[in-house]
Amino acid sequence: MECYANFQSQNIYETAQTASESQTIPKQDNKEATNKKTLFVLAISSGICIILHNEMNRMKDKLDKMSEIDSSLASHINDTQKTSSSIKHELKNMKNGLSQLDSKILIGDNNLKANLSEANLRMNKMFSISGWFRASNNLIYKRFTDFVNYATAKAQCEEMGARLVSTGIRNNQVKNEIFPKHYLTGAYAWIGLDDISKEGIWVWSDGGNESTSAIWQSSQPNGGRKENCAVIVLPGAFDIACSGVQRFVCEREFA
Repeated sequence: MECYANFQSQNIYETAQTASESQTIPKQDNKEATNKKTLFVLAISSGICIILHNEMNRMKDKLDKMSEIDSSLASHINDTQKTSSSIKHELKNMKNGLSQLDSKILIGDNNLKANLSEANLRMNKMFSISGWFRASNNLIYKRFTDFVNYATAKAQCEEMGARLVSTGIRNNQVKNEIFPKHYLTGAYAWIGLDDISKEGIWVWSDGGNESTSAIWQSSQPNGGRKENCAVIVLPGAFDIACSGVQRFVCEREFA
């Protein structure tokens, strides 16, 4: 419409101009010139209209695409915000759950410690009633007042899944727990130590390879081939004949 209006205005202008010039220009030439001008103006106007129309269509397409992109971005941002909110909510729930779990674990740990303490007290009482004593090295010990030789004492301990006391002898703290407080004071007792297999090579019944030098009384061992087994009376050990009869102490794992 705008292009057509421009054309109409131009045509009126051209007509008026033609009328004013008709007084001086011959009629035939004036009409031909007017027609040429009219066609020229029409061509120019049409071309401009087409260009403007195409440009407007391109701009409209761009605006439509930008609108679609804006809508897509808005939707994406909205979805992202929803997802972020959901994640925050889940994290909060997880944090609360972990806090509750920590509390339950702490309560459970305290209950377990209390139960273990009570169980230890009961076991120690049970050991005491049955004659076994639980030392600080977590091994248990029992004395036997029967007077027997070394081989018999060793066999009786093994029948109970134990051994003649050896680990506790090498630990001074445990040795002082076993003797004299609970078992033997001023009396000999077989311990798990002998050189029966090879003279001068003293072997512990628990398989320990520690040196025996620290456990002997002064000038011991001194019996040679006649005295191949060890007894203890505080503060240290003696070697005596294995055929002699003494009391003994058994030692076993706490299990």
